[in-house]
Amino acid sequence: MKKIVITGVSTGIGYASAKILCNAGYRVYGSVRNSEDADRLSAEFGDNFHPLIFDVTDLQAIKKNAIIVQDDLNDGEYLDGLVNNAGVAMGGPVTLVDTEVFRKQFAINFFGLIDVTKIFLPMLGANKTSKMQGKIINISSVSGRRAHPFVAPYTASKFALEAFSDSLRRELLIYGVDVILIEPGPIKTAIWDKVPDVENNEFIGTDYESSLKRFYNMFIKMGREGWDAKVIGNRVKKILEHPKPKTRYVMTPHRFMNFTLPGILTDRMMDKLIGKSLGLLKK
Repeated sequence: MKKIVITGVSTGIGYASAKILCNAGYRVYGSVRNSEDADRLSAEFGDNFHPLIFDVTDLQAIKKNAIIVQDDLNDGEYLDGLVNNAGVAMGGPVTLVDTEVFRKQFAINFFGLIDVTKIFLPMLGANKTSKMQGKIINISSVSGRRAHPFVAPYTASKFALEAFSDSLRRELLIYGVDVILIEPGPIKTAIWDKVPDVENNEFIGTDYESSLKRFYNMFIKMGREGWDAKVIGNRVKKILEHPKPKTRYVMTPHRFMNFTLPGILTDRMMDKLIGKSLGLLKK
């Protein structure tokens, strides 16, 4: 039986990935942050699912749960994969957002991911004597390649993840452990239910009020009309089963507009287009 660790499986991409893999006969160790979610998912996914209760910012809890996974592996057995999915999205105008928001964003999306990766890495066969190596799949974002205003904390954390993944992949060549990035665009997940109220947020009355309203209405609509999370879950499964996957998978609706065009146009041209659409150009 193939065995996989996935972080952040209570909703969204993590949930979809865990469900698809459990149904396919994988043993999934999925992290959640509370016992209620652990019980709910155990009842839904069945015996192939093993909940791990930890927050990715809690180093000791990660270590404690890693021991649970290690004890469940047979002698000479390794994990087939680690899917780093847990994350949140924070934003707001840089000039008005406290720097602590950036620290919290990076603590979850970046530093927590690094801790999880380092702790579970030995179980993926990261040693010269192992005859089997698992894969690391990091759930990044199109925002890790294309930056937008008002989401600097989130975008910066994903840009950092992209660079980290490239460096790690090249370092792990010595062991044969591969690192793959999935870069989703708008996906229908619970993340869109957590954005600030357009009509009631801390930026009402600031210079950015009208631009933020346009931004929220535009991007919330895109998110809620995005692809189903199971599209990414199915890609996770294909990557795990592919002997030579690509290093990156851009997966977004309207790929030309959401990803390709911003890579073709110059920065100044994109600045003007975004500035005009959001009312950010100085008059």
